[in-house]
Amino acid sequence: MKFTTAILAALVTTAASATPLSGMFSRGHSKTVSPKVLIISMFEYEEVWSALDLNTNYTLPGLSPLYPAIHCNKAGEICQMTTGEAEINAAVSVTSMLLSPVFDFSKTYFLIGGIAGVNPYMGTLGSVGLARYAVQCALAYELDARQMPSNWTTGYWVQGTAEPGTLVDASNYGTEYYELNTNLRDHAMAFVTAANVTLNDSTTAIEYRQKYDYAPANQPPAVFYGDVTTSDVYFAGTLLSEAFGNITALWTNGTGQYALTAQEDNATFEAMMRATTAGLMDFSRVILMRTASDFDRGYAGSDALTAFEASQGGFTPATENIFIVGNPIVQGIVKNWNKVYKKGVAPQDGFEYSANIFHSLSTTKTKKSVVARNHIAARGKEATIA
Repeated sequence: MKFTTAILAALVTTAASATPLSGMFSRGHSKTVSPKVLIISMFEYEEVWSALDLNTNYTLPGLSPLYPAIHCNKAGEICQMTTGEAEINAAVSVTSMLLSPVFDFSKTYFLIGGIAGVNPYMGTLGSVGLARYAVQCALAYELDARQMPSNWTTGYWVQGTAEPGTLVDASNYGTEYYELNTNLRDHAMAFVTAANVTLNDSTTAIEYRQKYDYAPANQPPAVFYGDVTTSDVYFAGTLLSEAFGNITALWTNGTGQYALTAQEDNATFEAMMRATTAGLMDFSRVILMRTASDFDRGYAGSDALTAFEASQGGFTPATENIFIVGNPIVQGIVKNWNKVYKKGVAPQDGFEYSANIFHSLSTTKTKKSVVARNHIAARGKEATIA
């Protein structure tokens, strides 16, 4: 994290000397923005929030060159940013955003809203999943399946271990899994239920899902609880999907249910975890929502490549359902801010210990560090606003 260390050092020096952040921001804005909700998208097709009039743009250093600005409504209560796809883009973009002196995220709720592949035993095309866990399933050893031992079922096994299906002697990098606030997830589901939303679908998706002879794959889209795997590799097929489902179960002690697969979430969460331990945000205020654009494996009798390349019809309804389900959550938090959400939603028992493998929240108690205080003092001095 040399990048993060350098930025933090620059912020501390700046705050101590009261020198403007002229090397990082151009002049034009002096008011700190404190969003109630920050929506995180990963690429342009997930930028579905135009109805919220997010027309105030804050250009920040360190964001993706494709998506260089944070977009907010006039009141600064709702903002949206786009990370760029895959883990490296997500980590750098989210870190840069969280370290910006333009924003105060200490009470902000974060809604990650993006598309994903879906496990047909957990959901279907167009469905929307709200997650408890994100698991970095591809942080593993790998042998080509053609060269693995004959008694193995997969060429993937957890780093440090001797074979698939165990965590004995596993190496811990710190990003293997994250657990979110399930009480907040219940609040999000309650908002969606109260709004009585109707999910979008497509004729192609309706026809394609009937190729599956079991539910929920062959049922209409719905909002459900299910967990997300993170992998830069866009994997597909029954064997890989089952292997990563098993790794999800391992890291969550059997409590996680692999439902959706994406490319960014663990990277985003590590940036958020470090920001939380520095007092810059609150990891208990994070919601992970993924919508199903395609099945992660084929139907009975299909071959993996044909199923992967098929026009399944889920992409368009998946992108549309980000807003259909996400907007009631955003509006519910903003509307009930003073009564409920300003003070926060207490997480489930054990959350501080189990939020990540390093138990970072239980060791820091999320106190604001000297760095955080200096950082906050420096906020709002300079920025670009369009």
